[in-house]
Amino acid sequence: MSYLETQFNATVHEGDIEVDPNIVAQFPSTAIIKACQGHARSYWSKTGRLDIEIDGKLESYFLKLADGDVASPMLNGEFESMKLIHKFIPKFSPRPIAYGKCQDSERYFSLYTFHELLKDEPEISRFTSAVAQLHTTSAKANLTGKFGFDVTTYNGTLPQDNAWTDSWEEFYARGMRHMLKIEMDKRGEREELEPLIVPFLDKVIPRLLRPLETKGRSIKPVLIHGDLWLGNVSQQKDSGDPLMYDSSAFWGHNEYELGIMRPLENEWATQCMESYHEHIPKSEPRDDWDARNALYSIRAIIHDSALWPKDKRFRVKLVDEIKKLVEKFPEGYVEGNSY
Repeated sequence: MSYLETQFNATVHEGDIEVDPNIVAQFPSTAIIKACQGHARSYWSKTGRLDIEIDGKLESYFLKLADGDVASPMLNGEFESMKLIHKFIPKFSPRPIAYGKCQDSERYFSLYTFHELLKDEPEISRFTSAVAQLHTTSAKANLTGKFGFDVTTYNGTLPQDNAWTDSWEEFYARGMRHMLKIEMDKRGEREELEPLIVPFLDKVIPRLLRPLETKGRSIKPVLIHGDLWLGNVSQQKDSGDPLMYDSSAFWGHNEYELGIMRPLENEWATQCMESYHEHIPKSEPRDDWDARNALYSIRAIIHDSALWPKDKRFRVKLVDEIKKLVEKFPEGYVEGNSY
């Protein structure tokens, strides 16, 4: 069973979708709704293609609808994420059009430009070039040097702690502490994981992240997509370029983006990581790169474990990966050691 089998088993949306008046209001008064039908897959929202005729020209948009307690902040977090991403890489991301509440129901909606996509994985060199472009161009726009994001974003239905911090170590540790609590609350099982939490937070994270920001080193925060798995990037049919969407963005260490690829354990992921670093070199200390990548992958694994608490594979994988790092770095960060 592949690591992504559960994630790719999302609901396929089909059939007609009624277009709420507040969605219609996002377009000129001369707009004519031609069709709105379910399109693509999603666990957390209903998705569709909205075809509209405006002054004789047919235009298509991608529609998301969600209800429930997290619908509003979930769609808003993604919308604000994609606004920034589109600002830096408009060629490789859909343009956000609108976000709001439906008039005739308690649903919330978001609208984006529609793109025809292929089912194939994006071509590696184009994909990694686009990711590197997002990171390099956005780095110049972060004038504060802080890590975080202005709004709460969601991985699936899981709220992320994006409060601004001055150091990457502090941001990552606080986010992991937040996610560990959510994961254990969702599963209701603590015995396997709980003994590992203190050494993981107090030893492993300082050992791997503090050297990035000491001894004259520093990290320039870049805009991170935040959920760049194979379900959130595709190949555009017309150009062959990658298209990145469904972001859970924040300003962070560029290498974090690659962590989500590690659990795939396949050649495509390995080649992507190698190709990315042809554009942007590995951070110093380079000898820590593999362990840092393993650390960042744990954030992706813990999301999966919390989102699918009945799937034992994700908890087993989470415990195993944390245990490896705890056993590898029992002393943690030691002042004066050469890293």
